[in-house]
Amino acid sequence: MNQARENGKTRLPTKGRKKMLRWVLAVGAAVIVLVVFLVPAFVSSEAGNKLILVKINDYLPGETDFGSLSMGWVKGIRVTDVSFKDSTGQASVRIKRITTKPHYGSIILGTLSFGRTIIDGPVVEVKSPKANKIWTGETIALSAIKARIKIKSDTPMKAIAVSGLRLKSPQIKINEGNFSLVDKGGKANLEGQLNYAYDWTMVSGFVKEFLPKGLKLKGKREGTISFASEYPSGETDKLWANLRTKVKVGFEEADYVGLIFEPTEIGVEVEKGVLTVVPFSSRVNNGQFNFAGQADFRDKPALLKTAGPMQIAKDIQITNEMTRGLLMYLNPVFARAVNVSGAVNLSCERLAIPLAGGDRNDIEVAGTISVEHLRLEASELLGWILATANIARDQDITIHPTRFVLQNGLLRYDDMQMYVGDNPVNFKGIIGLDKSLNMTVTLPYTTRGETARVGKETRGRRITLVLKGTLDKPEIDFGRLLEEQLRQELEEQLQEKLLEGLDKLLKQSKEPR
Repeated sequence: MNQARENGKTRLPTKGRKKMLRWVLAVGAAVIVLVVFLVPAFVSSEAGNKLILVKINDYLPGETDFGSLSMGWVKGIRVTDVSFKDSTGQASVRIKRITTKPHYGSIILGTLSFGRTIIDGPVVEVKSPKANKIWTGETIALSAIKARIKIKSDTPMKAIAVSGLRLKSPQIKINEGNFSLVDKGGKANLEGQLNYAYDWTMVSGFVKEFLPKGLKLKGKREGTISFASEYPSGETDKLWANLRTKVKVGFEEADYVGLIFEPTEIGVEVEKGVLTVVPFSSRVNNGQFNFAGQADFRDKPALLKTAGPMQIAKDIQITNEMTRGLLMYLNPVFARAVNVSGAVNLSCERLAIPLAGGDRNDIEVAGTISVEHLRLEASELLGWILATANIARDQDITIHPTRFVLQNGLLRYDDMQMYVGDNPVNFKGIIGLDKSLNMTVTLPYTTRGETARVGKETRGRRITLVLKGTLDKPEIDFGRLLEEQLRQELEEQLQEKLLEGLDKLLKQSKEPR
């Protein structure tokens, strides 16, 4: 018989079974070969590219596009003209080319492990009030990156975890790092740690939104930073407002409007968008600079504020740049001055400097300032004052401690007492950050033609001038000057008459009746 029956079932003979197995193996091998050749072909095809693009856009909170994607088992994966815009419109990424050789066998374990990956020509843009491009790289080399991606769970969730990160660019180098981003239940949770190295000359543009305007930094540093943030899903603009981190920041040299800082290390902490600068001291212009403060990036604009009353500057030597950028707004004698020297001391009750989204009219300062051993040349106003009172210019000038307030773009004080040698000059009024003047200056010269000197009595009142115009072109209001002098003269005459009358009454009261 050609067939054998057992338990009512028909069985193939041994020879037939072997032949069938060979066919199955042949078909299986053909399928495997077909897959090996067709998967790269399909992935590299237009249809494959479109399918992959759809899947990526389903996963990411934004819009992704690329020019082409090709795959080869030996050559690896190559993607060109990659672009991404987040769903809030706040950030975008453009990359010229990405090439990588993944370890395909790791897919079986549920982990996609990358070998050497090259990201060529990345450009990252983050929108700010001034729409600044904050980071651009040339070529980034990544190696040993591993990513595990989970898409399905009991509740809608998207999660990314990256470890063993290496990154090198002209701006910043990450020696080792890891981070995870979990999007679940309408909230995104970002956590990570990075061992980094950077060069301030390259990275300053990346972080300029978080630095006082005009601050220039130099030097190379390395360190470790841990960070975490929880924010509403898709609202990446709120990442900073909820950031938690702690880091040491240092530099070899910093220049802020002529204040030259020597090597300094600063502790910085961030908790839910509030940045805290840990108290520190630094050597600046042969003097000492002290600071500690906070900035709340949830405020608009964000202001870096002192933690409390403190002596900010102690015996800091004055430079020409300091004079042009800072001191000219303190007193008009500094306007257009050159060859300036001296030592300044500043104590602040309150200080606030704008960071992101602010301008100079947001600066607030309430404090007391003094200057010792001041010398300067080519100050037109001071030259005129000294010439009027016939006072030699080649003398030390002292500005005695003066309380002032800077707010809403206007600096004001009630009495700034300046000694030129032993000749007193007093200033009072308002100076605008737009260089406007509304002041009075009391000369060391009296209505009786005498020059006033410290510790010496003089006849007559000192002459007071009214200053208008601008710091670049101060003007004396001679009409007001005449009115002021007539008023002072009448007051002096009235005072003399009153004193004479009182003296006469006293004498009469002493005479016997």
